[in-house]
Amino acid sequence: MGAWNRRWCERILDFCGLCLLAIAFVIGLGVAMHLLGLSRLIDFERSYWLVGRAITFNSLMGLQVLLFSMAIMLALAPVLLLNRHVRVDVLHGRLSRRGQRWLELGGHLGFALPFFGFLLWPAWRFVERAFLTGERSTDGGLNDLYLIKAMLPLGIVMVLVALLIAIACLLRGRTPREVAHG
Repeated sequence: MGAWNRRWCERILDFCGLCLLAIAFVIGLGVAMHLLGLSRLIDFERSYWLVGRAITFNSLMGLQVLLFSMAIMLALAPVLLLNRHVRVDVLHGRLSRRGQRWLELGGHLGFALPFFGFLLWPAWRFVERAFLTGERSTDGGLNDLYLIKAMLPLGIVMVLVALLIAIACLLRGRTPREVAHG
């Protein structure tokens, strides 16, 4: 994987962390609006991308979903490449390093790659339909709901690329983490 890719993974994870912090801010703003009895925070004279003509309580709820989907879907690939994912594997800990690499390779090729590969087309169609129909919130929430849905295929593509990198590393006898740390 190399130091350059490790830095990119860390940057993506930092961005995901910022998304989670932003969620906390948006939730706090929504709570304040609720306590003050406000359904609209700001009205605009013209329509703006994503929020339309107003920032409402419902658009803040949609923004939470967007930020959460970004944080989760964008973090999957870097977590995989940096080997920071949680393992629930009773065999992995009992195997030699070589056995662990073969187990990971089998899991990537037998389960992860087919699962994410088959999921990509329906995820793409899900976003495409939302984009082509101009899907938007009907209750004063976010416009351009395809942006939230776009996080799904984007995350899947990133995971597929990460899996291919991991498989290439494992076939060379190293884990992506070993490659990243020299």
